[in-house]
Amino acid sequence: MKFSGRTAMIKCLKCDKDNQDSRYFCSKCGAFLRADGIDSKELINLPEMKMMRILENLKDTPHHKIVWDNVVDSYVDNVEKYKALYEIDDIRENYNSGLARKMENFLETCRNSEFQIAFVGTIKTGKSTLINALLGKNYASMSVTPETAALTKFRSSEKDYIKITFYDKAEWEKLWNSMSSSADKFMEEYNRLNAGDCLKDYIGRKTLHKYVKNSEIEEELKPWTSSQYPQHYFVKEVEVGISNLPAAFPSQVVFVDTPGLSDPVAYRSEITRNYIRRANAVFVCVEAQKLQQAEMETLYSVFSFSKHNKKKVHVIATHWDTLNHPEEDWEKQRGYMYDQLTSPACYDTLEMAQENITYASAYIHNLCRDFDSMAPDEQKKAKKPLRSFLDNYEDDPEEREMKVGDQLDFMQEKANVQTIYKIIQERLVDNYKDVLAKDIAIQYQDIIHGLKRAVRESRALKKELLETAQAGLQERRKKVEENKKACEEIRACQEQLQAYIKNVDIRTNNNLQKILAAMDRKPDPDYMVKGKKLYDGTLKSIKKFVFGK
Repeated sequence: MKFSGRTAMIKCLKCDKDNQDSRYFCSKCGAFLRADGIDSKELINLPEMKMMRILENLKDTPHHKIVWDNVVDSYVDNVEKYKALYEIDDIRENYNSGLARKMENFLETCRNSEFQIAFVGTIKTGKSTLINALLGKNYASMSVTPETAALTKFRSSEKDYIKITFYDKAEWEKLWNSMSSSADKFMEEYNRLNAGDCLKDYIGRKTLHKYVKNSEIEEELKPWTSSQYPQHYFVKEVEVGISNLPAAFPSQVVFVDTPGLSDPVAYRSEITRNYIRRANAVFVCVEAQKLQQAEMETLYSVFSFSKHNKKKVHVIATHWDTLNHPEEDWEKQRGYMYDQLTSPACYDTLEMAQENITYASAYIHNLCRDFDSMAPDEQKKAKKPLRSFLDNYEDDPEEREMKVGDQLDFMQEKANVQTIYKIIQERLVDNYKDVLAKDIAIQYQDIIHGLKRAVRESRALKKELLETAQAGLQERRKKVEENKKACEEIRACQEQLQAYIKNVDIRTNNNLQKILAAMDRKPDPDYMVKGKKLYDGTLKSIKKFVFGK
């Protein structure tokens, strides 16, 4: 025992955790702290001691106060206790890793109080371009090669900064071992960049937090997010704080650019799945031209991870401007999407689908936004796609040439990014606390349902085991009775044989005496001894054969 200030402490002999002297059980592993010569294994298994240990651990479970909502705070208090109870050795035998992960995600969501808007899509569906359009500047990389390999978060901040979190050794091993058979391209790029040579410099490295100028964010991000740099492989998460976002975006609202769900490295895909489950809203980017199998699989996956709150899934048809006749063709494509995505697996009603499916051309929007600040050569390059876009609204080439610079507001309106901004602003950001609280309530009820189901399954399993044990006991009793009966039969047979041999012995001696008397001569002693030995040996052989001795 040792003293920490005025509090006496006692060390757990099992895990070395220091506990207050008033405790009977370790707060970390639950081991009995006060054996004092008593057989702790025998003592700790007493029902009364088990209950005392459970109550003690629950009483001392630390609570992280949630200050922004009292109801959420009560949810957190309960789940913290459920999680502590769930991890006790006697209960962990029926451990459900999925339910444990839900509780961990729930607590993290409540404690961080972030309103997370995840952007998801297959390769090159324009999700990073859309994020840049909504943020008002090109922060996320929009290279022609797939860029997003790590979660990248964007949030409002008083100062501009980037924060880079790296994989630790255990996480990297899991990532490396999760590569599928289709990861040839991953390995080809990894080897081409000689990424293995700098692995030791980044795996397990401490988080890098760096304040930067707003104008430098894009360049500062490239080494950590671009597929052209070897160090991007070892980055687990990137967070970007931006000082000039609109005041309507509170710091709790976070845009999350995610790796693809079909990443050949399964570990990275699983990170995306977890964020979709936790996200308060999910924007899924798909090609406006057509819904291919990859896009449909992504959509179905997102809906399956959001089955308790399908309204949080928003489908954005990107690259809308590439349709032959954007407005006319979109009407047909939108009707097709309504049909495909109104089902029990996706949107429950047509009204929900109509409310949550829209289109955008973030690329055109960004060109119009930045046009006036471009250098002359950049403006010349930008005019080509802008003129092509205006083709859908103006037939006269000369008018188009004149109007490119004059129709920026018109083209931005047609690009429809403002509609998505309005959805985020009015439906989500303005009411983010209410939406967050409702999402948390849904997650909480899901956890309660899971716990009740786990209890029912545990009871059913124990009942089945008990019935099996009872049936086995009856079967063993039956076998014991059968063996007992067989033993009695064998014992009776042995007794009969013993009596029979004894009778044979008596009759043989009597007959021998009669024969010798009839011969009227005294028996030869040597002959009698030899005969007796022969007889005894024969009798011994018979007994050994019959009785085994």
